[in-house]
Amino acid sequence: MEVYLDESGDLGFSMGSSAHFIVAALVVRKGAPLAMATNRCRRRFRSVLKGNHELKFNRCSPSIRRFVLEAVSSSDSMTAWSGFRKSPLPSTMRKGKDVIWGQVAGRTVSEVSRLLCVRSMDIVIDRRSAKKADRKAMDASLGLAVALSHPGPFTPEVRVRHVDSTSSPGLQLADHVAGAVFQSLERGDPSYIEIIKDCTVYGKLRS
Repeated sequence: MEVYLDESGDLGFSMGSSAHFIVAALVVRKGAPLAMATNRCRRRFRSVLKGNHELKFNRCSPSIRRFVLEAVSSSDSMTAWSGFRKSPLPSTMRKGKDVIWGQVAGRTVSEVSRLLCVRSMDIVIDRRSAKKADRKAMDASLGLAVALSHPGPFTPEVRVRHVDSTSSPGLQLADHVAGAVFQSLERGDPSYIEIIKDCTVYGKLRS
């Protein structure tokens, strides 16, 4: 299986920061034709998306957002998400951004892993850090999350890939899933998350 992870919200704690931080997962079979969905969107909205190399939820119109999310909903895929509300988090727990990201992403991956009895799992994330040591720490954290929650007798082989989201249809679809959740929690607009409710297998906000 392939698990695409993307986030919405920021990891700051200033007055102008978001109130929530979300990491969402799009889970598909290996080799699923994800590019078909993004290519259809580009053809449908050719004049609007001209010169736009990446389908980002925050930069897309409501009609494009709905088109992408409907493509996710009608596909043979699962979505899941985990997040937290920042306001009650004590200052002592406001660790480095990579640590917080790893904790929230780990929860999301854990819940996905509980539902899958597979021999291998590819986890695809946007290239967050140029430092090899930081990427290795993320890889180890996500691998441990899978190992501790997987229901099968054998822990699946986990491979984490750090890629540029502009070249990954899966990450662009996952970005829309994360954006849909964020709109519901941060803006009080559930219209987008409603589109993917039937394929969402887990979603929980922690404070």
